[in-house]
Amino acid sequence: MSIKTININSFDLSSIFWKKILDNSFLKIKPYQAEFFKKIDSLDKLRLQSSYNTGSISSTTAWLLFSIVLFFKPKIIVEIGSFIGKSTFSMALAADFYLTENSCDIFCCDYSNEIKFPNIAKTKIKQFHKTSSTEMFRELDVNLNIDLIHVDGRLEVEDCILLKEKINDNTFFIMDDFEGNEKGVANLFHLLNNNVISRAKYCVIYPIDNLVGKTYGLIEKSTTAVLLPIKFLKITSQ
Repeated sequence: MSIKTININSFDLSSIFWKKILDNSFLKIKPYQAEFFKKIDSLDKLRLQSSYNTGSISSTTAWLLFSIVLFFKPKIIVEIGSFIGKSTFSMALAADFYLTENSCDIFCCDYSNEIKFPNIAKTKIKQFHKTSSTEMFRELDVNLNIDLIHVDGRLEVEDCILLKEKINDNTFFIMDDFEGNEKGVANLFHLLNNNVISRAKYCVIYPIDNLVGKTYGLIEKSTTAVLLPIKFLKITSQ
């Protein structure tokens, strides 16, 4: 994964981040958006296969995941909590746009279900059915170097121990349910307390403000946050 920096010339880091990410996707891929949502919405029928039918991501979150992957072009993505695949394919469909430049592999697990995903993306997806995040991390190649981790589940202490061996200084995290006392916030403190990441090297990009989202036609609420390596940021003067 090549490092792409974001110029910062305002205190409102989170808003600047989301605007930069969305400007990129809307300028490059806006005509594709209708097809994208058609594919993502088609996954709802997979609920019929579920052993545990739970919630899924909003349309805003789906486009944010797409936009993040399109911008940073990660080669190795790991996801905890895939369910019917809306978040998985939001990232996979973005990776499809740069497969000619770099290959991308996605590894995802779901503890409660064994839903077989349809073939709607070119990007390679390896599913771990009815598998915990800890079990998935154990099974992954010991030399696997993760660029992006999407966490839509609860991290355990052993997850953190195993993660340390598979991340690098460029690895960034996308955290679902990042509000109040929800699991996304708990996972952040879990990563910090178990020394997977440090405050000195990472900054928190908070969920997109509704007003910012609406300027890009994103109406539904998103609780997605990003833990971004500070080295990805570039300070510039006005």
